[in-house]
Formats: sequence, structure tokens, C-alpha cells
Amino acid sequence: MNNLIVNGIKKFLEVNSFNNDIYDYLKFYDELRELKEVKLIYEELQKWVEKTFNIKSLKVTIYSESEHVKEIAFQNSPDAVYENTSLIKQYKVSMNSNLTITFSLVCADKKQLEELSNKDGLLNTLFYMVAPFISSVSYQELVKELTFKDSLTSVYNRKFLVEHLNKLLPLAKRENKNISFLMVGIDHFKAVIDEFDYDIGDKVLINLAEILQKNVRESDLVVRLDSDEFLIALVGITKKEDAMFVAQKLIDAFAACEVQVSQEGHVLKKTICVGVTHRDEETKTVDDILRNADISLYEARNLGRSKIKEFFPNKVDCVDLF
Repeated sequence: MNNLIVNGIKKFLEVNSFNNDIYDYLKFYDELRELKEVKLIYEELQKWVEKTFNIKSLKVTIYSESEHVKEIAFQNSPDAVYENTSLIKQYKVSMNSNLTITFSLVCADKKQLEELSNKDGLLNTLFYMVAPFISSVSYQELVKELTFKDSLTSVYNRKFLVEHLNKLLPLAKRENKNISFLMVGIDHFKAVIDEFDYDIGDKVLINLAEILQKNVRESDLVVRLDSDEFLIALVGITKKEDAMFVAQKLIDAFAACEVQVSQEGHVLKKTICVGVTHRDEETKTVDDILRNADISLYEARNLGRSKIKEFFPNKVDCVDLF
């Protein structure tokens, strides 16, 4: 724990003659420290405030002095609830010369506000402890996001895919859950670079990533593997046939999109092919999945533009990918 926080706690305990309430607060803080997501920290903090003080509405805002911008980090009630400022108790923690985190608790009436004010010392200490922890977890989330996200398209990358599937595949096997995989590739993508440039190529990739994310469920996983190839994991689909429906949906959606290639308004339209494979008893590893998906996409591209090819182990038309 940070030395400044420790010293602050010690001073508070000395002033308050080791009030027993502080130990409940410290126990709750230790529970928060087990959480690895900022969203979960806010949610648990709100539950604790409601349980301890019967206060149902919590709002957490972050203010940047240099940018003069206030951001709502968490809010569990409608905006109107926070309009009566006379019933709001605020606890501000300065993280540094630039950032301030404010915890706003909405009281039901003046009596509850007064009761809460009597706990100012304890609550100031708690929020003083929690704020740096929130900052630390936010930083860890950012680092993880930068590590696992593709810098151009902002979808997940191969590294995240491998880590995620190594956990998901054994679970899916135990629960007998269907997972289908769509390998998506842009038809003749190299021609875009040759005819235009890499900036236009990037626009096409970003456009495709957005189309893929908009046309699958939030529970599905979209990953950029390499260059123009993406992999989508459809988790828990009802029937394997549904994967073919999703593949066609993606083909149609991308074919309808246009990418502007000049200031005069000229546009480029491209198409994709999709290879489809499924989790089964033979696909035990991520490498198995990628290999099967690669083969199915290769075969789809051999059929022409905007084609779909499903992988069947006993009906592989071409296995030499090089």
C-alpha cells in the first residue's frame, strides 16, 4: 500500500481513537482490492454505500484541470436524481495537480444528509484509499487493452485470441457448447494497395472491422489476425447452420459499403470471402481452429468473390496453402 495512504490512515485512527467502524471500512477496501475491473469496483462501491447508509444513488466523476473536462465514470440513477444539489454529499480526492475524482452520494432528506456528514472522517478516508486504487486498475486495463487490441482497427488481436480460446475451448467441451468460427478475407486486397495506397487500404480494413462488429452479437469475438484477415468466434450458437447465415449477412453488409478514395467523392466498393469451421472433438487446440479456418477461406477464395466455404475434415479440396 502507498506510504502516503498508510500515514493518512494512521493519523485518522489516532484522531478517532481507533473507532471500530474503521475496521469495517478497511475490510471492505480489502474486498475491493480483489477486483480487477474498474466497472466492478464502482458497482461494489454503490452496493456497499446502499447497504451501509441506505443511499441508493452514487455518481463518480473525473475532472481534468488541464483540459477543463468533466467525465462521468459511473452513475446508477437518471440525471434528474442528481439535480437537487442540496441533498448531495460530495467527497473529492485530488489524484495529482491535474485529475480529481469526486464521489457524489444522494441523500433522501436533510436528516440522512446530516447522518452522513457525521461519518465524514470515515468516508473521506475510504474514498482517499479507493481513488488511487481506481486509478491503478484503470491503468492496468489500459495496458491490457493496448496489449490485446489491434492498433489500426481496435478489434482484438491474435495474442488475445490465443489466450481467450485456451480458456474457452475446454469450457465449451465440458458444457457441450457450440462455437463456430468465421475466417474473413477481403477479395484481392493487394490490388487496393497497388492502385491507391496504404491509407486507403487502412480505411477499407477499418470499415470492415466496423461492419463485422455491428453484425455479430456482443458475446461474439472479432479478431484481426493478419493483414486483411479477421476471425470471428460465434459462441453458443444454437445450430451450426446459423454460422452460414451470419457469414452471408457479413458478405452482404460489406458489399453494400463504400469507402471514399478522393476529395472529389470517388468511392471504392470491395467484397469478402468467408471460411466457416466449427468446434468439435477433433479441434482440440487453437492451432487446429486456425488451420481449418485458413483452409476453408482458401477454398472460398478459389470459388471467386463473395463466396462461403464450410470446412469438412473429410472433404478438403486443397490443403497446400503455399
